[in-house]
Amino acid sequence: MAKSEQQRQKKLAKKRSKELRGHRELARRNQAMNSIAGQMQWASRYPIHSCLVAEDEIGTSGMRSVYFTRKVNDSRYAFMFILVDAHCLGVKDAGCRFCSLSELESFLERGSRSQTFVKRDPSYAKKFVDEAIAYAESLGLSAHPDYRKVAPLWGDVDALQCDEEFTFGLNGKPSFYSGPSDDEARQNFIFRRLCETVGEGNFHFIIGVPSGSGGFSEIEGMLGDGEMNDVDDDDEDFDDGEEGWDAEGRVIEGTDSKPIQHIDSRQ
Repeated sequence: MAKSEQQRQKKLAKKRSKELRGHRELARRNQAMNSIAGQMQWASRYPIHSCLVAEDEIGTSGMRSVYFTRKVNDSRYAFMFILVDAHCLGVKDAGCRFCSLSELESFLERGSRSQTFVKRDPSYAKKFVDEAIAYAESLGLSAHPDYRKVAPLWGDVDALQCDEEFTFGLNGKPSFYSGPSDDEARQNFIFRRLCETVGEGNFHFIIGVPSGSGGFSEIEGMLGDGEMNDVDDDDEDFDDGEEGWDAEGRVIEGTDSKPIQHIDSRQ
């Protein structure tokens, strides 16, 4: 084979290899966009639109919501919402949605009915969430599994840029407050885990959360049609039935390692 033909064949092989890599990368990107995490990763390249954190004024529950948004284009926004339990569980709930500006404003308006939000630097919100997760992990408790799906939206937000100091727990002790979605098995698991990690008598346990304790009750009403995100139907329902959960609850001190008695405060 002539030298010129060999060179031509090498160029063709190199071109085919490049095209093949391109096809594989495109397939990888398309596959990633079929997941919530992939969509959030894609949206993380866009400018930050807003970052709001609820003030710590929701009674004794320690619940604070974080709303973080990026502007994808003139008509769409990637909206991530996180419910933080600063007294025990860390990230208690999380979700996301692509929405219009009018929908976003409606979300924020309804969320503000039960909480007072303050504009914060994204590094503040990221550090608060990160440290809440670390605190819960020190108690043997993991963040809500949906958080890892929405977290890529943080993108290059650097928590180390925040100098704020956060305090977790209540008066130096973990304090768990059950909600409507915390069934008997979940309560028993948390109770036993706290006994194992901090010891009997070193935490508080409350079954039944009073109204106004925070959470996604407002935003869940708007997502009642199940549209949390654009793709993953399996994770779209965030309705925990919190409406009507207005009993005063019952405090159980962490002094007994026996399984807790399940109490339905709605009865």
